[in-house]
Amino acid sequence: MKHPITPRTHHSAGFTLIEIAMVLAILGFILGGLMTAIGQSTENTRRSEARALISRVEEALYGFAQVTGRLPCPASNTSNGIESISDVGKGLCNREHGFVPAGTLGLQGPVNADGLLLDPWRNPLRYSVSTLTMTGGNRAFTSTAGMKTLFATPGSLVAGSALRVCNAAGCPNAASILADPVPAVVISMGPNWGAFTSADEVDNAGNITVGGYRLTNTTTFVSRDYNPANYDDIITWMSPHVLLSRLVMAGRLP
Repeated sequence: MKHPITPRTHHSAGFTLIEIAMVLAILGFILGGLMTAIGQSTENTRRSEARALISRVEEALYGFAQVTGRLPCPASNTSNGIESISDVGKGLCNREHGFVPAGTLGLQGPVNADGLLLDPWRNPLRYSVSTLTMTGGNRAFTSTAGMKTLFATPGSLVAGSALRVCNAAGCPNAASILADPVPAVVISMGPNWGAFTSADEVDNAGNITVGGYRLTNTTTFVSRDYNPANYDDIITWMSPHVLLSRLVMAGRLP
């Protein structure tokens, strides 16, 4: 007796278009999250590197003061990383606001075509120093005679006499002041250095343009919590009390 042969049903071993689309969507989601994580990790690394670089600059500034009895003037866009100073005796800088004088400080690191020390975002570090002037026309912080007179004269170094750092642009009230007076500040403009617009960042390095570089022209600087949308600057400032201590330790004062 013959049994009827039942035809076999053949099932496709491939994926349907819907299944393929779902796999691609999942892969895209995973890769998107991975790229975001990598990007954030890279940014965090750069910020850590910038802080470390600024700390080295700060320590070099204190060291320079211990050796010479004064702070260096800022470098200009044409001084090739050397302090731009017109009168060493009186400490007269060609510019109050400029760039870290890496050549004068003996600092190593990447520099641009103008010889300016670069932060991790390939932008020159900004450096500003107070122009407070003592009797005789000597600058208080950038001349040896001025530094001696400053710390030997009670009442010379008071709030409003030098630079100051606040937590908002323009230091709107006394509660916003973080440090005053301040001899000098060092700033990295962060990743948005080419397209920043917030008032806080403009206060730090964006009032004027000199030689193609954005610079501040005020005595007020801003330090506040990081916010990628409107504040990614990294700033440090020198303390006049630490500066005095270092000068005494080095035998430069009293």
